[in-house]
Amino acid sequence: MKKTFFAFSLIVALLLLGIVLHKTIDRTSGQLATHETGQYERIVSLSPNITETLFALGMGDKLVGVTRFCNYPPEAKSLPKVGGYLDLNYEAIIRLRPDLVLLTDDFQQSKVFFSQLGIKYISVNNKTVSDIRSSIAYLGKILGTNSRAEEILKEIDTKISTIQHRTEALYRPNVMIVIERTMGTGAIEDVYIAGKNTFFDELIEMAGGKNAYQDGKITYPMVSAEGISHLNPAIIIDLIPQLKQTGLDSLKVVSDWSSLPDVEAVSKRQIYIISDDYAVIPGPRFYLFLELLARIIHPEIDW
Repeated sequence: MKKTFFAFSLIVALLLLGIVLHKTIDRTSGQLATHETGQYERIVSLSPNITETLFALGMGDKLVGVTRFCNYPPEAKSLPKVGGYLDLNYEAIIRLRPDLVLLTDDFQQSKVFFSQLGIKYISVNNKTVSDIRSSIAYLGKILGTNSRAEEILKEIDTKISTIQHRTEALYRPNVMIVIERTMGTGAIEDVYIAGKNTFFDELIEMAGGKNAYQDGKITYPMVSAEGISHLNPAIIIDLIPQLKQTGLDSLKVVSDWSSLPDVEAVSKRQIYIISDDYAVIPGPRFYLFLELLARIIHPEIDW
C-alpha cells in the first residue's frame, strides 16, 4: 500500500514539476511520427548506442543530457547525467528542458512518463544488426542528417561484406561469447552466454564462425560448467568491459577457465578477454568488434 501511494505521489510530483519547469513543451505529442522531422536543439539520450550515433551524425552539440553509461566519444563524459537504465532521474531530465528525448524500446515505462509530460521522444531498437542500421537511418532522417547517415551505413556495409567475402569459404569453428560471469574465483560460475537470434550470434556468423550454442529458445542462457563442457567451444570470447573496475587482471580472469581443461578452447588456449566498450554497445562502432572477431576466428587470413 505504501509503495502504491509513493508511486502515485511520484507521478503527481513529476507531472506538476513538468508543468512548472517545462511550459514550452508541446503537450499534445509524445512519440514522433515516422515522417516527423525537426530542428532539435536540446536532445537527451538515454542509451550509449544512441549517444554514439548522434555524435557520428554530427549532432553531438545538440545533446544536453546523457546517461552515466554514455562514455563515448570523450565529449559525452562531460555532458549532464540523467541516471542509468534502472534509475533514470526524471527531475534532471525535465530541468534540462529537452525538445526531444531519444531512447530504446526497453524503456516502456519511461515512454508513459514522457507522454504524460508532453515531452517528445523517439524510440529505436538495437537488438540486431538490421536494427542498428535502421536506427542510424531513422535518426538521420528525423534529425535532417540523411547524407551523413548514408555515409555511415555505406562504411558499415563495406566492412561487413569484405569480412563475409573473405571468410565464407573457410571452416567455421564453434565460438562461445560469454556476456557475464563471476570472475576471479578459480572456477567457472554463473555464466551467461549469447544464444541464437542475438546481435552477437549475427556477428559470429559474419566473422566466419558458428555459435557454439544452437538452441534458440533462450536469448542469453545461463550455462553450467558441465554445459560448457558439452558445448565444447573451440574459441571462447569473454566480454568484460568492466575489467578495470574489478581490480582483476586478464591473467587472473583467464585462469578461471583452467577448471575446464577438457574444453577445446581451454586446452588450445583460445580464450580471449575483450574489455573494449564497443564490443557491448550495439551502435555505429559495432563493426570494430566484428573485425576483432574475424581476426580471432580466422588468424590464418592476412588481415
